[in-house]
Amino acid sequence: MTDSTDTRTYWNATAEAPDFPSLAGDLSVDVAIIGGGIVGVTAARLIKDAGLTVALVEARRVGRQVTGKSTAKMTSQHGILYQTLVRKFGEDKARLYAEAQEAGIRRIEALARTHGIEADIEPRAAYVYTNDDSYVSQIEKEVEVAQRLGLPATLTRETGLPFDVLAAMRWDGQAQFHPTKYVAGLAATVPGEGSHVFENSRVLDYEPTKVVTDRGTVTARHVVMATHLPLGQVGMYYAMNYPMAEPVIAAPIGRIPPGMYKNAEQPGHSIRTHQSNGKTYAIVAGNHFKPGHPDDEKTYMADIERWLAEHFEAGPVEYRWVNEDYSAMDSAPFVGWSSSGGDGYLVATGFAAWGISNGTAAAMIIADLGQGRDNPWLAMFDAARIKPVAGAPEFIKENAEVAA
Repeated sequence: MTDSTDTRTYWNATAEAPDFPSLAGDLSVDVAIIGGGIVGVTAARLIKDAGLTVALVEARRVGRQVTGKSTAKMTSQHGILYQTLVRKFGEDKARLYAEAQEAGIRRIEALARTHGIEADIEPRAAYVYTNDDSYVSQIEKEVEVAQRLGLPATLTRETGLPFDVLAAMRWDGQAQFHPTKYVAGLAATVPGEGSHVFENSRVLDYEPTKVVTDRGTVTARHVVMATHLPLGQVGMYYAMNYPMAEPVIAAPIGRIPPGMYKNAEQPGHSIRTHQSNGKTYAIVAGNHFKPGHPDDEKTYMADIERWLAEHFEAGPVEYRWVNEDYSAMDSAPFVGWSSSGGDGYLVATGFAAWGISNGTAAAMIIADLGQGRDNPWLAMFDAARIKPVAGAPEFIKENAEVAA
């Protein structure tokens, strides 16, 4: 598959998701949300929990786009990242990022438990490992920094993988889940008491207090853009993020590795498992590449198939797909008001392929702001923290090849 919008991913193929109606007519609510992934649906549930009414509008199917194409790791371990955050933002703000990720994991668990959602949540340790001498010191430093920030990190060489490693960092208290089952199941709890979820309702126009589709309009006090990248020119976030894609496959596997894994070096290999219909599948993601480069897609897709066959007792690949995300130029997502005046749109973008914990934390921030409350994590994620021109040089550098 080369079409990143194809819904035939392993997650979408193994989930029975409810259908939601299309928007037909006009209505008014407290908060309108554009986008039915983990950010939009979680924000909808939290806003409703606060006693407000909400209408979520999704152009396709809830939970089946970016969220339904992820590897679905519930983890605060985002590769070798925290030393970068400390260098760019300082230790206090890096700690806020860490706290938000851990809180995001716990919130997923709590929402699934509260609403009886069968999301296949399984506790797993998360590992980043290396067999490259040049990365050993980086892993050692990342563990040191993570421990200072209060994260459950340890240094180890014991990973449970069927091959030796030079070094690894282990995060305890993490988990994995089924993203489509979770998001669709959570969305099913939103309708009622003046709140709504609409599918197959593409937004044609928007204002800070209005969302327009071809069959109806939603007016609201606030509009949330939970749309991967905010629509149109809003906040000029296209100039502060760069696009990234990764190939993903699913195949039956014999020996089951006990954790969730990612290597530090390139080409990248990420693996976790999931059980469906009596079989255990390996979900493997590969090296990031720029969208619009089919040769890179083929190369990295072939690489993860070869890597899986070499190291694990795996059967034929049954699912192949490509996921896409955006990464912020300064390494931290943009969440909150799209303008520094505390108005405009509420947005969330730039998760750099770590959208499960980041997306849930973003929804928590958005739910607070939508109620007029402060959120302590905003000091790290503030969507208005950079003027558009500040990201322009990196934007040009990172995106020049996308259109080539």
